[in-house]
Amino acid sequence: MAVGGGGVALGHLAALALHLAFFGWTVGALALALAATTGRKAVASGGAAAFAVLGFLINGFAPLVDAIAWLKYVSPFYYYAGHDPIGHGIDAGSVAVLAATAISLTAIAAVGIGRRDLRN
Repeated sequence: MAVGGGGVALGHLAALALHLAFFGWTVGALALALAATTGRKAVASGGAAAFAVLGFLINGFAPLVDAIAWLKYVSPFYYYAGHDPIGHGIDAGSVAVLAATAISLTAIAAVGIGRRDLRN
């Protein structure tokens, strides 16, 4: 069934939402890991924002230059929208990469927060 007569199936919108949720979890987990290991919110927010902006730029420009085309695999945007979830549905591999990255970063954050002295 198409949503709003636009030809986009509800399942494909759900696929896009799933990809977006895992993308957000990944960038959020990076911010959490940076905050937990450094203890500085400026580093956490700035580092996660820089990673997202650089990922966006890499995802846009890497396919245009053959010498750096491989960099698209470093960008979380490639796994979020590179396989066109709104047109093709869920790409399990992309979701798995985002999930594994987010879980790893969350684990780093847990270790980092455990090593911090929070009594001061």
